[in-house]
Parts: sequence; structure tokens; C-alpha cells
Amino acid sequence: MSVIAVVEAPLSEKGAQDFINWAASKDGYVVTRKHKGFEFIQTWLAEDNKTIYLHEKWATKEDHEAYLDFRVKGGMMDFLGPRLEGEFKVTYFSAID
Repeated sequence: MSVIAVVEAPLSEKGAQDFINWAASKDGYVVTRKHKGFEFIQTWLAEDNKTIYLHEKWATKEDHEAYLDFRVKGGMMDFLGPRLEGEFKVTYFSAID
């Protein structure tokens, strides 16, 4: 059964726009969509125009964790780090019905 991952990234306003631009770039979701286990991703911007939420669906939690490891090793936290205003969080959900 698939797993839902919700990522919360509290960014600066400029950081949120930088992330949105990155997501649309050739290094962004184009790469994400090719990763093993990927099923779906949607980006949400909170009312504060700073906090980004990612609603993602993956075949397994392990697939998502492997993807995150791939992104971290590829420098994603170097990109996000200076733009973050709080803790980067990932929460996993499983369907109960």
C-alpha cells in the first residue's frame, strides 16, 4: 500500500519563491518524478507566503526515505538551509480504510 509524506518547510518569503522556481526547473520535480516509487507530488503555499507544504505519494516509506537521501547527498539542504526559518519536517501517513 502506498504511503503519503507531508513535508513542511518554513522558509523566508524569498526562500519559498526560490523553492517554487527550483521545483519547476530541470533539477526539480522532473527528477523527483523519475525516482523509484514516486507516485504523486503537489506543492502548497501557506497563507503566510513562506511555508511550503509538499503532499507526496510514494509506493513505500523506504522509497521516500531513499529519495530524501538522494536529495540530501545532491546538495538540497545546502540550497534549503539558508532559506529555512524553522525545522524541516516530514510526516508519514498510511490509509486506515
